[in-house]
Amino acid sequence: MKKLFLISIAIFCFHAANAQTLVISNGENTGTGWWTAGSAGSVDIWDNPSKDAVNSTDKSMTVWINNGDASYTGAGLSGLNIEVNTYDAISVMVFKRITGTVRLELQDGTQSYFVTANYTTPGLWQKLTFAIPAGTGNITTLLVAPHFEDYTLNPIPDGESHRIWWDEVVAYKQATSGINAESAFVAEIVSTQVYSLTGDLLQNVSKGEAIHWNALPKGVYLGKKVQNNGRTTYEKVFGGKN
Repeated sequence: MKKLFLISIAIFCFHAANAQTLVISNGENTGTGWWTAGSAGSVDIWDNPSKDAVNSTDKSMTVWINNGDASYTGAGLSGLNIEVNTYDAISVMVFKRITGTVRLELQDGTQSYFVTANYTTPGLWQKLTFAIPAGTGNITTLLVAPHFEDYTLNPIPDGESHRIWWDEVVAYKQATSGINAESAFVAEIVSTQVYSLTGDLLQNVSKGEAIHWNALPKGVYLGKKVQNNGRTTYEKVFGGKN
């Protein structure tokens, strides 16, 4: 019987190797001095709740959030100097139990700027990207609201964990050539890996080879595809033999 795979995809674009990046915060050794914002009781650094192919680091930041908390509940990080002439976007790894909007507040010492992105993969790490708005000065403070405005639109169900994690906050420079690099040549998939939801590599196939789904039990997997233009995509796939 031919398998039908239902794909709900979180696509992560990895930038060119020469792109400039700045690690703003991680759970191990950089930018760990987060302070609470909104109704958050405390900001903690805990073990990664679910190491996988998207985020396999040991530690991550976390806050406890209730449905009735202020929409900007989360955490802030001060003492930064993110030069907007060098970096024009920020990415953040997020892990939640439900989908919804995540908001960053960027402060340049004069004004606050707000940018949002959608978290779409409950129970999995997702890399969210935020463009720094035009006119922003060098960023001195950054605030993360990982459960922004979800309380009425998508409340956390009773019995579900209200704890939310984020990690690997990185500033980077997007491509500025004015030419879509992917349109310069035909993108092809050069390798595909299949991971369990716990991050174990189950299969690794090269270009032109098929994934052996019949060798896997029926379940949910994370597929990683690498293209010849350097782009990598991740797919949550329902597959395996019956």
